[in-house]
Amino acid sequence: AASSSSSAAPASGGLGAFPPRPADAAAPPGDDDQYVDEEEVVNVPGWAPSVTLQVKDHVENGEEEEDELYVQRSKLLRFRDGEWKERATGDARILKHKTNGQVRFLLRQEKTLKIMGNFAILDHEAYCNLKPNADSKKIWVWTALDYSDGEQCVEKFALKFGTVEAAQDFKAAFDSAKKGL
Repeated sequence: AASSSSSAAPASGGLGAFPPRPADAAAPPGDDDQYVDEEEVVNVPGWAPSVTLQVKDHVENGEEEEDELYVQRSKLLRFRDGEWKERATGDARILKHKTNGQVRFLLRQEKTLKIMGNFAILDHEAYCNLKPNADSKKIWVWTALDYSDGEQCVEKFALKFGTVEAAQDFKAAFDSAKKGL
């Protein structure tokens, strides 16, 4: 007696089964599955590009004339709309200009290298006075005249470090830069 079982294997050519292709079967004429190496078209007669891109060996970032006094990975926060908002994570750097001696704070976003904090470290009562955050010994808070968005703007910043020691090292470097040492 023939039984109809659903567990039986499908017959050859059934759904999901492909007929085997003989190993010695040649591709039919006109079947070009092979890669054809063609020469790149570089010039089109009668057309000229509106912009020519030049590859630069060295890109200047404005820091060539400065010495690095301090660097530490940290998180920069900015006080906006009544709350702290994360501005960037990257290397907080204190840089001193080689000729005029001006010292500045610079922080670039880690992956994009966009400037997110850029201000002169001034010995002024209203600006650049580091104060400890009430919640953590790893965070310093201060006000500065920031130029990171292209225009001078008074900003309230907080800088968060991974350890208390790193935060203390930053304060020491920041205060000595402020005094011009």
